[in-house]
Amino acid sequence: MRILWLPQARRDLESIHRYYAAVSNKALADRRAQKIVHAAEHLLDHPFLGHPSERSEGVHELQVGKLPYFLPYRVVGDLIEILCVFDESLPRPEDWAQ
Repeated sequence: MRILWLPQARRDLESIHRYYAAVSNKALADRRAQKIVHAAEHLLDHPFLGHPSERSEGVHELQVGKLPYFLPYRVVGDLIEILCVFDESLPRPEDWAQ
């Protein structure tokens, strides 16, 4: 298995890092981004760890530890595609299709 961060997911992770660096400091931003990446890496051993999405068939949602984010993702063969890093405070889209 391997992880592929789709373009939206990469942009989200960079945006989260920039936000925490601006409102706090780079060390906190690094820790938050690393926690998100580590959550995704857990999927390498347990690809169906997240619960099935109610919005999109074939998509699962993985909560990121004690942070207000989750990772919608899908498993395609030996590939785990991270669709985005979603902030729980935002309204969810109708589906996670990309």
